[in-house]
Amino acid sequence: MNKEKGGEVMHIGENSTRDMILRLIKTAGKRSILEMAQKLGISEMAVRKHIQVLEKDGFITSSIQRQTKGRPSKLYQLTAKGEDLFPKKYKQLSVELLTELKSMGQSHLITELFSRRKSRLIQQYEFQTAGKSFSEKLHILEELLLLEGFMPEVRIEEGQVHLKEFNCPYIETAEEFKQICRSEKEFIKDFLSADKVDIKSCMAAGDGCCHYIIEQD
Repeated sequence: MNKEKGGEVMHIGENSTRDMILRLIKTAGKRSILEMAQKLGISEMAVRKHIQVLEKDGFITSSIQRQTKGRPSKLYQLTAKGEDLFPKKYKQLSVELLTELKSMGQSHLITELFSRRKSRLIQQYEFQTAGKSFSEKLHILEELLLLEGFMPEVRIEEGQVHLKEFNCPYIETAEEFKQICRSEKEFIKDFLSADKVDIKSCMAAGDGCCHYIIEQD
């Protein structure tokens, strides 16, 4: 697993000092600079140098622990960004579970899962859209899609709304399970209370973007 860090790409598994520090915090939990130096067999100054970079780049964070005796101790732990440096297989597990359902002849359950997910999301965002106009809902939707990494673009042409998404966070799963695309289309329609939503292009089908044409009287 790797993460971009400034102009570099940060890798876990290279046995660099920084890598060893991250692994130590991951396995041992919160640790002070002194504890890390003793465990790794290097100087406190060397640990501190790497800790400063890791903290600046958002991979670790610190907290003060009060002692019954002596000075308070600063302890370091991984942030969510730091945790992401270590291998995760959520996507692989999801695809495997869906594949098992499909192989068992339970495709209808896959459709039901995505339908329930869509309904839950609509309910989740209901407080943001209640009483809002179509244009206000469209603006809220665009912001949500941006936050979720879809890279949206909205244009109005001849009375129609053209919503394009230039990134699909679910692309690998969507290529195998088209229910995701249908669910996203229904989510957009219900979120906006639109009269009609058509899919002009789809990244899961090999197109350059997901292009929705939205109509509202």
